[in-house]
Amino acid sequence: MTYALIIWLVFIACWRLAMPKEARGRNWNYSHMAMPGVAMAVYAFAPAGLAGPMEFWLWGLITMVVLGTIGWIIGQALRNHSIMDVVYPCISFGIALSVALMAAPEMTLRIYIALALMAFWMLRMVRHAFGTNYEVEQQPYAAHRKRFGKRWPVWSFFAVYMLQGTLVWVWCLPWAFIALSPEVTMQLTDWIGVAVWTVGILFLIVADAQMNAFKANPANKGGIMDKGLWARSRHPNYFGECLTWFGYFMFALSHPWGWISIIAPIYTTWFMGWGSAAPGNEGHMRKTRGALWDDYVARVPLFFPRLFLKRNGGNS
Repeated sequence: MTYALIIWLVFIACWRLAMPKEARGRNWNYSHMAMPGVAMAVYAFAPAGLAGPMEFWLWGLITMVVLGTIGWIIGQALRNHSIMDVVYPCISFGIALSVALMAAPEMTLRIYIALALMAFWMLRMVRHAFGTNYEVEQQPYAAHRKRFGKRWPVWSFFAVYMLQGTLVWVWCLPWAFIALSPEVTMQLTDWIGVAVWTVGILFLIVADAQMNAFKANPANKGGIMDKGLWARSRHPNYFGECLTWFGYFMFALSHPWGWISIIAPIYTTWFMGWGSAAPGNEGHMRKTRGALWDDYVARVPLFFPRLFLKRNGGNS
């Protein structure tokens, strides 16, 4: 643990030195720099039943750094760091797989099923993001490249790959408990997890398909997608994403300490709905759609889908 602490301190020192003075979201960076240290502190004082999962979760940081570095190298070669939208699901699955392989005394059916769900999610996310993020660097990455100039190659490693990598490492906390669960066969909570994950992935697939169809119609340029799931939530895709992570958490509940990993899907939900993802999208839409967006906001809830539509909404 001493060596891990030293490596972490050196790493955050490099992160801090690379941070430009005009960089925004400094507190966001500081908080994610601190997360591995907080995890180490919990591990140091954890009771025996909790220390094991915490140890293997910490080992997952190595996977994150390796895969994040590979992603950064690819982004540098392409001069396109929006490739991170393709890389992050791969990092997530890589962390889950490595933790499961390291921690599990044996690979059981329930672990294979949980990994299969995450592999499907990863492939679906990669396929969805690849088309728009591979050839052309998207915002805000293109703006950051212009803003930071020669400092961007180094700063992008920390601000894009390590920051988001640490984020998904936290999301992957349940996997340490899934791998070390004493249960071999599928439990009731596992089947509930499959059901929750299935609802989430359907929300993702349907919401993205509806949005893609809307964007493909030239007549909709400059308009607001407010039909289908988008009439029930302004971010049904983000809602579906969060449900998939709650699904993985349900698998962790068969471990005596698995309930602690509720931190992960709660953090995912906060990030998607209120921390970064939805607020960033909302800010862009407010600037580009104006009054149309304000009307949409007045009619449709931010995150959790409305079960019943308002009759005067004109949506279905």
